[in-house]
Amino acid sequence: MKSQALLSSKSLQIGKRHLEVMDELESMLDQGKSFSTMSDLAKKLKISLRTLYEIAPSKEELIVTTVDRVLKKHGKIAVDAMNTHSSPIKKLESFLTVANQAVGPRFERFTLSLSSLNSSKPMVDYHEQYITDLIKNLLDEARIKNEIKEIDTQATALLLGGLGRYFQSKKLLKNLQQTPEKTSNFLTKIIIDGIKMEKS
Repeated sequence: MKSQALLSSKSLQIGKRHLEVMDELESMLDQGKSFSTMSDLAKKLKISLRTLYEIAPSKEELIVTTVDRVLKKHGKIAVDAMNTHSSPIKKLESFLTVANQAVGPRFERFTLSLSSLNSSKPMVDYHEQYITDLIKNLLDEARIKNEIKEIDTQATALLLGGLGRYFQSKKLLKNLQQTPEKTSNFLTKIIIDGIKMEKS
């Protein structure tokens, strides 16, 4: 988890100007634009090279840091949507609907930015683990409240938490009839409907 530790230590030193730069880089990646070196990016953003190195020590870590921030912002939106409900199963449905957007068209561009970066795996794994843990907690709550059947909540959480990443595989994409996001939402609904307690 070296990359994740680096992100955490860097976040303590990042100020307003650094966040503005990261917003600009996020916009660049969102538009599918690229840069060859840190110096190249500094010229494009019209900032000093020193400012970039204050955020991250390399081009690779800068991209990973930026995408990590994007995913955290999206995660907050998903949690906020979830918290409008009191029922654990409703919370889960709402959370996953938003979370599955992370494999939609916009996030695909960020994924492409990470595809050749070895240091991105710990960060992506971290987010997937966070989602899986949250899903398991909601399933456990739903089980206690008799909203769902007696199931293996850990296995179900692993399945639901990994659907989007699974369907992003280039080997599978060409055979999908729908986008990864729509496919994930479709299967999420089937799984959750299947584990709900039947209404008497």
